[in-house]
Amino acid sequence: MEEARAVRPEELGQALTLVNKVFRTGVDQDMSTDYPLVFAPGNLENLRVVSEEGRIFSHAAMARRELREHGCALPVSMICAVATDPEQRRRGAASRIMEDAVEAMAARGDAFGLLWTGPARDFYRRLGWEVVGSNGWAYQVEPRLAGRFEQPLPVRPVQVETDLERIIAIHEAQPRRLTRSPAEYRTLLGLPKSEVWVAEEKGRVEGYLVVARAYNKSGVTEWGGTSPALSSLLARVLPEPAGERMQVFVPLPDNPMTELLTGRGCRTRIPMEIADGCGLKMVRILSLGNLLRQLTPCLRSRLAGCSGRMTLSVQETGERVDLRWDGTDLEIGEGRGSGAQELPLRQAARLVFGPDKPSQLLDLPPEAAQGLDRAFPFGFHIWMLDYV
Repeated sequence: MEEARAVRPEELGQALTLVNKVFRTGVDQDMSTDYPLVFAPGNLENLRVVSEEGRIFSHAAMARRELREHGCALPVSMICAVATDPEQRRRGAASRIMEDAVEAMAARGDAFGLLWTGPARDFYRRLGWEVVGSNGWAYQVEPRLAGRFEQPLPVRPVQVETDLERIIAIHEAQPRRLTRSPAEYRTLLGLPKSEVWVAEEKGRVEGYLVVARAYNKSGVTEWGGTSPALSSLLARVLPEPAGERMQVFVPLPDNPMTELLTGRGCRTRIPMEIADGCGLKMVRILSLGNLLRQLTPCLRSRLAGCSGRMTLSVQETGERVDLRWDGTDLEIGEGRGSGAQELPLRQAARLVFGPDKPSQLLDLPPEAAQGLDRAFPFGFHIWMLDYV
């Protein structure tokens, strides 16, 4: 069994055969078209494999993106398509690939690693990953409620050539998102088994909505625009009274879609993690110090007006990080003093990303508890259209 390495161009077909065997057997979809940005020719270095005698039998992919949230720009890598041939399991290949991915992410300075999973969470936990705060809500909109949405604006199918610029402008006005190039927008808006609708006023696109009916994405996976535009779009895409309920995905914080849904009596919701096509959100911290420095804009804002100091030490790696805050001044450095608060790597993920407050996880002095509880958790939302 070889060490984990990047897939070679001539091996891409073999790797896709493996991941389709594991994830798409019995499904009329294909991983290469479901995740075109992951399996693109330019991303081969991020497709990691283990082979033996020329045959690939284990695979994992990384998709590197930039997360914009709370005024921060965070480079992150999302892990997906972790697959081992059923006949070759329990040989340690998947663990080897995941360790290789963590090393690659850390070497290029990613803020953290991110993945979604279900039954495999204990496998990832053994490797330092942890389930963190929710990604958002999935509202369960019953067909009988469809008639409650007004349609003040005309709605039509997207015309990408003419509408793309406005869709990009609307999406990039969102306070939380992953960055995309125009070519990536075009690719994601053309995913199989999905439809894109726009609402316009006086010939100008004022909102858009993506509806998917795929194995891996189901429901309203992305939206943006004004409340009249969103209402018009929902009135068009929600099922007829005899149809099935539709999932509408929204971030946790207040947003126009949540206000619109609840205002029309749509109050049944579940965490995204248990909705169709989602999974538990897991994070792997690569370097606590690097992550906290990349969170500086958010932390400085949240800690304004209070003061304190804390040293954190990660048990598995021995990394020590000093935090000192005073008014608008924030310093994050290498911890050198005594009296550090030790915590396991997985607990560090929960400290930063929740769902608990730091004082619920650690025995903290009052001054440190006050500051850290203001700073964390750092919640973030990934639009389902970006899920890998």
